Amino acid sequence: MPGAGRVMIGAGLVAAGALSALWVPPGLLGALALLALLRICWLEDNIVSDLFGRDRPPPGYRNAADLRRLLMLRVLGIWPRAAAEVSAHQVATAMRTEAQVWGCLLIAMAAGLVAQRGVFGPVTNLCFGAVLFALALMRADRLTLSLFHCETGRALPDHLLLPARRRLLAERKR
Repeated sequence: MPGAGRVMIGAGLVAAGALSALWVPPGLLGALALLALLRICWLEDNIVSDLFGRDRPPPGYRNAADLRRLLMLRVLGIWPRAAAEVSAHQVATAMRTEAQVWGCLLIAMAAGLVAQRGVFGPVTNLCFGAVLFALALMRADRLTLSLFHCETGRALPDHLLLPARRRLLAERKR
């Protein structure tokens, strides 16, 4: 199921995150990490609050998708499928995929930072960095599955879209 291109995307994201920790100044890296974390939180909130358990996306999502289609037609000459054809779970799958992309980058950045500038000894820093790097690669593995679902136009199953605890909380709110 995961093609070589999707695996390379995940590995490239992890490599870019880890290498950015080596080359980007720590203050700028912290600001970028904060922005990535805010984006992840915003995406998670939208998935749980607006999209999970619905058949169609809310009107605001459909209007934004129509504007995006118009922009793509005018700028690139591409006419993507209509927003009415996309279910709320497909939009949530695309948002989950974006959150996984940001998560891969964020964890890989943390791995590079801990390995290079950790507060423990050099060996301990490298061990902690290696563990974080392995976690980033596991995130990249999950990302390949989400990319596959996005490419085929299918929605992720509920257990992959939201963890069990958040699924229960989202169902209680409804």
